[in-house]
Amino acid sequence: MRPSATASAVGMAAGEAIRAALDRLAPASCPVPLRIEQVSTSWLAAALSMPAGAITDVRVLDANSGTAARARIAVESDRPEIPAHLFVKLPPRNYLQHVLMNVFRLGEREIVAYRALGDDPPVRVPRCHVAQSDPRYRRSALVLEDLTGTARFRTVTDSVTRPEAEAVIDAMADLHLAFQDSDRFTGDLRPLALRTAADVRLGDLIRRRFLHEITGHTADLIPEPIKLQCRIFYRRSADIDAFWAAQPQTLIHADPHLGNLYFTDDGPGFLDWQIATIGAGIRDLAYFATASIEPDLLRGIERDLVERYAARFDAAGVRVDPDRLWTLYRAAITELFLAIVCTAEAGERMQPFEISRVGVQRAVAAVTAHDSFGVLNTLIDGGNLR
Repeated sequence: MRPSATASAVGMAAGEAIRAALDRLAPASCPVPLRIEQVSTSWLAAALSMPAGAITDVRVLDANSGTAARARIAVESDRPEIPAHLFVKLPPRNYLQHVLMNVFRLGEREIVAYRALGDDPPVRVPRCHVAQSDPRYRRSALVLEDLTGTARFRTVTDSVTRPEAEAVIDAMADLHLAFQDSDRFTGDLRPLALRTAADVRLGDLIRRRFLHEITGHTADLIPEPIKLQCRIFYRRSADIDAFWAAQPQTLIHADPHLGNLYFTDDGPGFLDWQIATIGAGIRDLAYFATASIEPDLLRGIERDLVERYAARFDAAGVRVDPDRLWTLYRAAITELFLAIVCTAEAGERMQPFEISRVGVQRAVAAVTAHDSFGVLNTLIDGGNLR
């Protein structure tokens, strides 16, 4: 990578750090709120395209903040079409999280994803009432359906059952079929596909920082050979990106672990589209299965899940080679390893220790069982595995 790309990456990160700092210290006049306290009756009415005075009160029921600030609100209105409860997402309260959101355009990605999914999405998602963004300040605001009382949620440390896993795989196939090789990737979905040289270089710098020497609280869970193998992520990132870009492309969620799913009597749904991107659909499948199914169960059903996914494509008239898909699945397991190990190395400010340890354990079990780094290396070198 050229030195200019490194300078651009560092400059971009510094610029977003300054932008976030200024926005927090001297909040600008911006139509998108920065804090939940700014979600007023007048703002919410205007955002919902309602006349002034249509909403008479807004109360925060509970709130928390991670990669975004989240709050459940109670809404009083004389309009029956306005829900009594809503869920709001805004920029995170933590400064580092705010900078990360700006650098990786997480808020913008989620706005683009919800707009792309539309009013009749191919998978279950919370109904989106408001999707606003301001590119100048990198602020974003989502007002979503409040699923409390109608959906069941899990934590990352849980495991789905086989029927639940099959339902999620079916939903993923439906999502991926709806956007397979879409013309929209050069239109409204282009922000999800776009990566600059600075973006790529910044990713390499972060991977090198976390993976060159793994010393965090999960280091004891990772065998030494795997610690060496995973350096491929920054040493050969361009080759890895080129390989995955050469596969059929679709809209992928890119972070479909159990904490970003919900379940209803009608089936599973997907939350938190902050890192939605354009990529190979099998990456979603491998990520979900490895993160969300305890290893002993997964080893017995994962080939069936891949074949089920392929069969759903075949039923829709899109031919998929299940053997080739199985090979891609084995390689794509490394995507979860990358995500969860980097998160663990960043420390508890990014994710509680007990959650990241479970994630790393599952990722290590999977890459070991499938020789996933060996498979990935062979594939990017042009080899053919069956």
